[in-house]
Amino acid sequence: MRLGALCLAVAFVAAAGGADAAGYLGKRAERLPPLQIGIGEDGYGMEPKSYDLETGKGYKLKVIATGLLQCDLVMRDFLDNVWIRRLAAGDVEFKVATISTVELDDEGEFELTFVPVRPGRYEWACEGLEAQGLTGTFIVK
Repeated sequence: MRLGALCLAVAFVAAAGGADAAGYLGKRAERLPPLQIGIGEDGYGMEPKSYDLETGKGYKLKVIATGLLQCDLVMRDFLDNVWIRRLAAGDVEFKVATISTVELDDEGEFELTFVPVRPGRYEWACEGLEAQGLTGTFIVK
C-alpha cells in the first residue's frame, strides 16, 4: 500500500509541476518577428526591442545582422533559462546545450529554435553598445 501512495504522490507532484508551463511541447515552434540588428542610416538601430514569451512553448527566432556594425550579441541569462532545440546559420546546424554570445561581424543571419523553461525578464545587448540603444528584453511568463 505504501508503494501505491508513493506513486500517487509522485504523480500529483508531477502534474502540479507541469501546470506551471503555459505551452505544449508537442506543437510546432511559433515563428517570432525577426530581430534586426544594425538598421537605420547609422546602423545603430535594432528592432523589435521586446518579445513576450510563455514557458513550455516552442519559438523560432531569426536574427538578422546588416553588417553596418559589429555586434557581440550577449543574452546569457536568457539562454541559460531556455532549452535550445536548434541553432542554425546558413547550411550549418550547431548541436549545443548552451551558448552565451553570438558575434555578428558581417551581414548574415542565424536562427534559434528554443523553449523557455523559467519565467522572468531577460535583457540582451550588443556588448559595449548599450548606450547607443542596442538592447532589448525577453519577457517570459
